[in-house]
Amino acid sequence: MEITNNLTKRTKSIKVYLFENEKATIEEKAAATGVTASEYLRSCGLKRVLTTKPSADLVTIRSAAGMAKSELMMLLHLVKETDHPQLAQPVEKAIAFVDKTIAAAYNLNFDKDNSY
Repeated sequence: MEITNNLTKRTKSIKVYLFENEKATIEEKAAATGVTASEYLRSCGLKRVLTTKPSADLVTIRSAAGMAKSELMMLLHLVKETDHPQLAQPVEKAIAFVDKTIAAAYNLNFDKDNSY
């Protein structure tokens, strides 16, 4: 939690409308954790990460990349079965590129050493 020194006072507020039972629940949870209701709500609001629903375009990109990877994996299998090692490396690079594209679409950190 962010520590503020005693010389700095919070001056901004957000008004939240609650039902009586919601207010009581927040106050109970705050008391159970040994903080004020304000500190409890700050903690909940500042630490929680909410995700947004992906756009239709992003879903389409993810789907297309997944299908491309599937096709490339089948091609790589055929390349290895037919003993064409000179074709394996370009296919493996294409698969790694698709993996990076999928990772980017999901906002994942892709380990560059974890590629073909």
